[in-house]
Amino acid sequence: MLKLLLIWEGRLNRGRLMDLFGISSNWASVWIRELREQHPEWLVWDTRTRSFHATPETYKAWRIADPRRFEDATSLAKYLALVGMPYAATEGTLGEGGLLAAFPDLSTPSPQHFAIISEAIRQGRAIQLTYRSMQHPEPHQRTISPHSLIRAGRRWHVRAYCDVRQDFRDYALGRIVNAKLLSASAIQGEQNDKAWLTSVPVRLIAHPDLTPEQESLIRFEYFGNTAARVQTCRGALVSYFIQDARVATDVKKQLPPDYQLAVANLEEVKPWLFPT
Repeated sequence: MLKLLLIWEGRLNRGRLMDLFGISSNWASVWIRELREQHPEWLVWDTRTRSFHATPETYKAWRIADPRRFEDATSLAKYLALVGMPYAATEGTLGEGGLLAAFPDLSTPSPQHFAIISEAIRQGRAIQLTYRSMQHPEPHQRTISPHSLIRAGRRWHVRAYCDVRQDFRDYALGRIVNAKLLSASAIQGEQNDKAWLTSVPVRLIAHPDLTPEQESLIRFEYFGNTAARVQTCRGALVSYFIQDARVATDVKKQLPPDYQLAVANLEEVKPWLFPT
């Protein structure tokens, strides 16, 4: 358990263990001491955060011990279950009773990158990224100020202010080549991210090209036998929600059976959609 926390959060401290496992301060100290005795090269004390931080040796040992595990989603799923977020996992059994995610994680984030971003968010610090994108597929550097990690569809993203774009952007963790935590404070934070703070109602209806019988089924399955359902999303996440739920925004081109739902308030939602 402690190894999972160290790998994915990049640090250990007594307060975190006490909150997570409901143990006393003394027991938390014992657990950390035992891990330090087993792996003295894995932990280094940081006076600023009053925590033991993971060293590069931690991730090196994790990778060498089982290369498949390092790139696999299983450990991430176990970590998310450990911290109370099993719904964010996409692979592996999530509990008893044969519960299993139906699809694999195709782009598991690097544990080290995940931990560095988490640490930057906790401390309100900037990160230097080496990143690749569809528009600029070659590795390039930029400095970002992250405020949230997001599970969007089947990929993890970080929401951050970009010093180059001078605006908030989403960065896919699977496209990060390298990440370095900087001493500089974040340039802007969540409180400045208008798209993140704006609540957008998305009104869902059955696709108009469905038969009456099919429309009745969709209402039964998704709307509690009502005509529609309104789902409120952050403006920055509207497109991810629509993509993941396979909701048609152009009912003349996006047809059943591929699309069974449609957006009823398109004009209200359109400003938040990704450009096409």
